[in-house]
Order: sequence, then structure tokens, then C-alpha cells
Amino acid sequence: MRRLKLFEVHNFRFYYSMSLKKLIPIAFVFLIVQTYAQKKQEVLFTVDNDPVSTEEFLKVFNKNRDIVDDENKKTVEEYLDLYVNYKLKLKQAYQLQLDTVSSYKKELKKYKEQLIAPYLKDSKVTELLVKEAYDRMKNEVSASHILVMVKPKATPKDTLKAYQKILEARTKVIEGVSFAQVAKEYSEDPSAKRNGGDLGYFNTFAMVYPFENAAFNTEVGSISMPFKTSFGYHIVKVNDKRASKGEVEVAHIMIQSKGGDDDESKEKINEVYAKLQQGDAFDFLARQHSDDRNSAIRGGRLAKFSANRMIKSFSDVAFALEKEDDISKPFKTQYGWHIVKLIKKHPVRSYDQVKEELTKRIEKSERATIVGKSIAEKLKEKYTIIVDKNSFEAYMQNDTEVLAKNADQPIFNINDKKIPLKSLLKYYSSQQKKTFKAAYEDFLNQEVISYYKENLEETNKEFAGTIKEYRDGLLLFDLLQKKIWTRAEKDTLALQKFFKNNRSKYSWKERANLILASCTNQDKAEKVRELLLEGKTINEIKQAVNEGATIHVLFSEGILESGNEKLPKNYTFTKGVSKVYNDIKNQYLIVDVKEIMAPAFKELKEAKGLVINDFQKELENKWIADLNTLYKVKVRKKVLKRIIKENSN
Repeated sequence: MRRLKLFEVHNFRFYYSMSLKKLIPIAFVFLIVQTYAQKKQEVLFTVDNDPVSTEEFLKVFNKNRDIVDDENKKTVEEYLDLYVNYKLKLKQAYQLQLDTVSSYKKELKKYKEQLIAPYLKDSKVTELLVKEAYDRMKNEVSASHILVMVKPKATPKDTLKAYQKILEARTKVIEGVSFAQVAKEYSEDPSAKRNGGDLGYFNTFAMVYPFENAAFNTEVGSISMPFKTSFGYHIVKVNDKRASKGEVEVAHIMIQSKGGDDDESKEKINEVYAKLQQGDAFDFLARQHSDDRNSAIRGGRLAKFSANRMIKSFSDVAFALEKEDDISKPFKTQYGWHIVKLIKKHPVRSYDQVKEELTKRIEKSERATIVGKSIAEKLKEKYTIIVDKNSFEAYMQNDTEVLAKNADQPIFNINDKKIPLKSLLKYYSSQQKKTFKAAYEDFLNQEVISYYKENLEETNKEFAGTIKEYRDGLLLFDLLQKKIWTRAEKDTLALQKFFKNNRSKYSWKERANLILASCTNQDKAEKVRELLLEGKTINEIKQAVNEGATIHVLFSEGILESGNEKLPKNYTFTKGVSKVYNDIKNQYLIVDVKEIMAPAFKELKEAKGLVINDFQKELENKWIADLNTLYKVKVRKKVLKRIIKENSN
């Protein structure tokens, strides 16, 4: 599991993944909009004589007031303190030349690519792709396929051989040999030996785009002509088409197999199922007994999902339930034993409801190349592109002598940028599947878009402002990691000293090692209590209370902290067997406390996350104090006073 840490770098709140070192913007805290030079800008404060304008500060201040709740809004003075601290940190980051470090440059380049993406959109082409995806989202295709693989750098001879093999397979199917039999003989998809090429039902985005196109554009019962994907050549037989099942929302109870002993988990799931048949509340049993703790605290509820977004063994059962509140029989998956309850079925949403979601998915999928070509065509009309005829003709005729002679000469110019012929030759050599003409057209499109991206910061003020936000944010991230986070996690002696000095803050509440029994019948609950008082074991009590297939009592064991949600309301730990509690209708609880553990200080390993977080805060406060000593901050009081007055509401 990745460790995620929330932190703030002035203009963004981020999650920082310790394993991937990746920044994910979550919510704006400060939005710094690039302030372009204007004559006689009013200065609000300086940091070592570097001016910060009133306009820049107010953009930050007003933007934040628009995006936070009233109760979290800060005064001008509070924002000014935060903004001054931000500028102090940024001042030191640049003074330490962290912007020249190769890792910083690499990271910034990656984010620049992400930030440019919205500027490389063709809304008309995107809309057509979104509508196509939505139409396919409303339906599901059942298809079988045969694959003949083609390696990425296959020779023309090997490519032709693969194409002839897929044609041969198609001919056999057309002549009457069963598709499954031909798939087992010809297909190089390893699963074909087992399933005869059958892929089951799927809809949009489940397969690579060329495969999806072939499946949706082929009639039921028909065999497609051979087509190519990144895997090789395919043919597809469409077995069926049907309306999409949409999504389903369910709750589940899961019992894991413990130590490879499936009998115990099977017995437990059957006991839970018997209690459900007797009328026990599903959400109560999920909270008390499900081993999926993430869903157990919500009464077993899972986020809604489509049929192909969940493992098949679970999905089949969930979608087979017909009426809300229907409950499945116990069944097994690779994760353990389950019981599923249907909460609600969700048909495919309307186009307007899913348009934004589909647009984002298309922008991240291979469909984006279609949009990219459309953008390139528009840019080519805008730019002046001059092609060297001699080099182009030599390239198209593969005249190796002329190509070698002219390798350093431009193949074409894009405005003032010269693109050497050798770059095109290198591109072609990496694109062996393409003809000379196709490779040239793709290379030209690539260079046109590259030129646009290289000059976007100079030609688009909005983008220039956005990239400055990220430039400064990433810079402060590196500085904070150096000054705060790395030390807090790696300086074990300093962390231990901090923990020792603040140990009273990190304590366990009272805890108990206990048995928790739950019943739906008060008389049975009283009987369970009597048997617990007599010292009977859990198995002895089950045998005495349960009546064959009718389960009257379920047990949980372990250590719980005072106030745990599994315990009766307002329950106080008392050694021995408690009275019968009835906080929830038809649910009776008995607590048998074996041992009570008094409140105690936590060990460092038990509170390490909280300790590191508090230690980081202390380190940052000391650092800011040092920065105020190192750099002189001057605030123009008259200007500040006026701003406070103008923004008092």
C-alpha cells in the first residue's frame, strides 16, 4: 500500500506518494496567477528588496475567499502571514538554486506536458468520439477472437506471414469449421486453448480501440476481416449484442479463509447466512463479522460498479439479483466467501450526465491520437512550413546516397525552426510498420505539435501563469522535502527525542480483550449470557443455543478500544459478562471481558504517523522563524491598512 501524506505548498494541497514521488493536485489553497508587468504597480511588501505587488496578493486572497467555506475564510492579515511565509520559502529555494537540479527539471518537464494537454484539444472531434463512446456504453458485445501476434519490430516478411496465417484461419471458419476449434489451433492468445477465443460480454473502453471498433461494427454471427492492433492481427466473431446492464450497487459480507482452513470460513459464512434468513439486519452483521473492514464500517456497502469492473465470479452473482434487498446464497471467490445484498440497480446514465467523464477517459486513451491529428492539421494552416524538395524526394525514393549527404540539412522549416533530415530518418527507422509517406506525415504532425508546445508559454499568458504556479510549487516541494519531510522520517534520534518530550499526547484509551456475542432473540441472548457466566466455550454455547440450521448467536473475539463502534452505546468496560444490551431493534449484545488494559502511553511504533506529523509542524515553525531572521521583510503599513478596510466584509 502506498503511503500518502497530505501537505500544502502555498498554492496547492497535495498528496505525496512516498513510493512513487508523485504530486497529485487535490484542491487549490492558493491560486497564484502570473502577474504581468504593469506600470507603477503598487508594492505591498518586500522580501530582501524583492517586491510583491498589491495586485498579486489580492488575486491570491480573493481567489481563496471564493473557494473556501465561510467558517474557514481568513482575514487579510492571516492571508498576508501565509503569503509572506510562502515568499520566504520560495526566496530560499531559488537562492539554493534548487531550480537547476536535474530531478527538478525532469519533474517540471513532466508536469508541463500535463498542463499543455488541455491546449491540444479539438472540441468537434472530441465530441464525435464522446458520442460514439456513449452509444457503445449503452450496449454490450459478446465476441470471440483469433490473434496472430506481430512483434513491434517485425520484418515485412514476418508481417506478411502473420497476415496470411490470420487469413487462413478466417477461411477455415467461413468454410464451416467451428470458430472455437480454429481458435484453439491458430490463436496465439494463451487463453484460447481454454476458452476457444471467447471473450464474453464487454462494452466501450474494455478493449483497445481498433478491437472495439471491429467488434461493434461487425454484425451478430459475422466474422470480421483481419485487422491490426498493437498485439498483431485479429479476426472477430460477434456472438451477441445486448443492452448494457448498467451498474449495480450492493453490500456484501466477506469471510476470509484463515491460514488456508476453508472449512472454518465456510462454517462462519453459513452461520451468518442463517442469521440473515432468520431476519437479522444485513448491515449489522456486516459491521460485526465481515472481514472486508473498508466496507464493513458502512454496513458492507460497496461503490457501484459495472459488470466488467469487478471479478466475474462476484459480478455474476451481484447482477443476477433482481429485486432490491434480495440476498444471495453464500458463494466463493478468490478472496473468500461472500454474501451479497442488492441495494439498487443503476441503468446507463444520460448523455449529459456522463459527457464530462467520457471526455476525460477519451483524452487519456489511444483515441486521443485522432484528436492530435486534427490539431496538427489546424496548426499547419497557421504556421509557415517550407519543405526542401530535394531532401523530400530522396527520402521518398530511399536514395541512400543523397540522404547521407543531406542528413544535417533541414527536411523542412516550421516558421523559424529547422528540422534536420536525420531526425526524420531516425523516426522512420523506429516506425518499421509504416510506409515512407505515412511516417513522413506522422513526423511532420509530431514536429508541428512540438513547436506549438515549445512556444506556448510565450504566446499564451494563461498558460504562462499556470506553469509558474507549478514551477514554484514543485520547487517548494523539493525544499520542504529537504528541510522537513526527510528529516522527520529519517532522523530517528531527533524523532525519538521529540516523542519523548511530547509523550503525553500519544495515548491509548482503555482497552479490553473480550468476546462479543450477538443475538436477534432476547430469550436466546439471556441463555447465552447464562452460559458465558458458567464459563462455557464458544463452541459449547453454539451447540446449546443454535437449533440445527437455525443460528441464534454469532461471536467475535479480540481487543477493542473504549468507544469502538462494535460495542453497545455508552458501554463501560467491566471485567466479566455484561448484561444484555438492546441498542438496535432485534439486536441483543453481550460483552464478556477477559482482561482490561488501562489507558497507557503508546510506543513510538504505535503512534509513528501522528508523531511524524507533529514533528514536521515543529520543524516548519522553527524554519520559518529562521527565514524571518535571514531575510528582511518590510510591509507597507498604509497600503495594508487600506486593503484591510476595503476587504473587511
